[in-house]
Amino acid sequence: MANADFEQKKAASEGFDASSYRKVEQDAPARSLTPVQKQLAGLEKALPAALRTRAAALLLAVVILAGSAVVVGGLKLRSRYNEAESWYTVGVDADNGYTLSDELNERAYTAANVITTAINTPGLGADSNGVIAAQQALDAFEDCQTRVSEGTAGMGEMYDADEALDSAINLLYGQMQALADDPLNMGAVQTQYGRFNSAGTVLGSLHYNEAVTAYQNQTDGFPANLLKELFGIQELEVFG
Repeated sequence: MANADFEQKKAASEGFDASSYRKVEQDAPARSLTPVQKQLAGLEKALPAALRTRAAALLLAVVILAGSAVVVGGLKLRSRYNEAESWYTVGVDADNGYTLSDELNERAYTAANVITTAINTPGLGADSNGVIAAQQALDAFEDCQTRVSEGTAGMGEMYDADEALDSAINLLYGQMQALADDPLNMGAVQTQYGRFNSAGTVLGSLHYNEAVTAYQNQTDGFPANLLKELFGIQELEVFG
């Protein structure tokens, strides 16, 4: 009887108890995929079974990463372009608040005042060649300003329009001097003409062109030129 009890206990002790195994956690939450992993998973499902290999997955990863680099590079270039484009209205740091846009506005405003005085000057008038030429130059100048603000004209066109206005106003003012009693003391119109020329001097001394040239050098060549094409980024011009 004792031997029988011993045999039963021995049999019960042989082997592993099921309770000795580590319990698998069935309810553990699944690990979430990163955005890139989700893209890879979607692309892998779309591939034929023969292409679902480690090499194919690696190639897809390279393609996605390259595409991401293009997007990031394009966005950075766009941000840099937007900053450089704003120099026309906000100016560059080196110019201490003077801007290309403000000085061009000053040129237009004072040119209009000179023309108005010329229209009321005996011997000239609205039908005189000098007034007509100056008014046409001013109209073209202001039209170019509008197109620059709309992005349909560049700084090269604006520079040419300013040069044409400068020549026309200088010629008109010379005609007014020829008719004046005292060519060196012409009152209010002399002040307006002085402001017109002063704005022109400021335009020539701004650091705008230096900043744009630096931007051009920084964003020239490959792959920047390709990114410009892909993202529709325009070239910036110097004022000249």
